[in-house]
Amino acid sequence: MQFWKKLVKNIVLIAFGIAICYLMLLGWMVYISPLKYAEMDFDHNGTVDFFEADYASSFGERKTLKNGHACIEYFAYKDGLTLKEVCSK
Repeated sequence: MQFWKKLVKNIVLIAFGIAICYLMLLGWMVYISPLKYAEMDFDHNGTVDFFEADYASSFGERKTLKNGHACIEYFAYKDGLTLKEVCSK
């Protein structure tokens, strides 16, 4: 009986640890992304899942010129598509 209690306790602790690591990683990816949380919801379902946060956090920057204004374009490394463009006024 003691064995089963320890086993269940260890399984619960491991599952809790994995969940905490997942949430910390998701939070870090949301934090480092140039997009706001609402902008990361690419499928517009109201939540940002791990894959959306991963896509938005793997980005590069390139300088562009648009209508005579210097801009910084943030793009996804995965496919090169523009995530966000910020222009000076």
